[in-house]
Amino acid sequence: MNINVCVFGVSGFTGAKLLYFLNQHTKVKLKGVFGKSTEGSSLKKIYPELDKFQDLIISDYKKFDFKNIDLIFSCLPHGEFQKEIFNKLDPKIAIIDLSGDFRLKNTGDYELFYEKKHVLKNKKNKFVYGLSELNREEIVNSKYIANPGCYPTSILIPILPLIKTKLLKNCHLIINSKSGYSGAGRKPKNRNLFKELENNFFSYNVDKHKHFAEINQEIKRYNKNVTFTFIPHILPIFSGIQSNIFLDAKNISASTVVNELKAYFKKEPFIKITSGEPPKLSDVQNTNNILIKVFDDFLKKKVIIISCLDNLVKGAAGQAIQNMNLMFGFKQTTSLIDYEKK
Repeated sequence: MNINVCVFGVSGFTGAKLLYFLNQHTKVKLKGVFGKSTEGSSLKKIYPELDKFQDLIISDYKKFDFKNIDLIFSCLPHGEFQKEIFNKLDPKIAIIDLSGDFRLKNTGDYELFYEKKHVLKNKKNKFVYGLSELNREEIVNSKYIANPGCYPTSILIPILPLIKTKLLKNCHLIINSKSGYSGAGRKPKNRNLFKELENNFFSYNVDKHKHFAEINQEIKRYNKNVTFTFIPHILPIFSGIQSNIFLDAKNISASTVVNELKAYFKKEPFIKITSGEPPKLSDVQNTNNILIKVFDDFLKKKVIIISCLDNLVKGAAGQAIQNMNLMFGFKQTTSLIDYEKK
């Protein structure tokens, strides 16, 4: 079975990465691409390497016939898809939204952390949180997927199994995360950020980051007594995220955590529990993998989890493709493993 797909927001970093995966997917036909700043341009001109889609012109979705479309990806900035587009689409079409518009069930949390009005409060509960390895059954049976954020993916994948199996109960976690600058997007307002990052490194949004609410929501689904402090940082590199997660070592050890994670993810091709040296961002860039290393600190006071992924792949476009594969019954590694080998 082949499916017909459209993509909103093809000119951003995430949209571009998504197109690369779709270009090599054997079960997908890309029928429509939309983007305000590049409308009228051909994909051949912007992305000459996309050999399957070079004849496509970036168009106005209002003039597009969605009659035979099976799936829509939205890579638009937060707020745009839910405000301007969602209600104009045929409700029969499946959607994977890569923004934060449908990740949070609580409207108050969305408006507090994203500082935007949510106009589709009655639609939020129709979206499944698309953390592929942990919500697989829900994803398979859903038509609407809210693709997780990049920071939350790097944090929730190693943490949620420990909470679900009750290895972590009443505790407070310290989470220190560092991301490449591509997570800030291509908007003009971010250009000063790129200049500021040259030979530099800094924390940001320490008191209120939009991904705090997302991480908190998913943790609280399983244990309301687990809390955390989340501190994000920007690195002077293009892509990649490393999250260092500190656990109190009162009743656990690194070996216990490793055994739990290996058992939980033993059949997952993209989750790799490593031994030896801690993973590097270069190990995961341009792959859909997440590498996890667990160790005890010198004084045996903390168990430390190091989690690495590519924020544009496993943290965005790659996980969206993985979710599409699950939704439509394709092998979940389709186009993702092939991409990794290139």
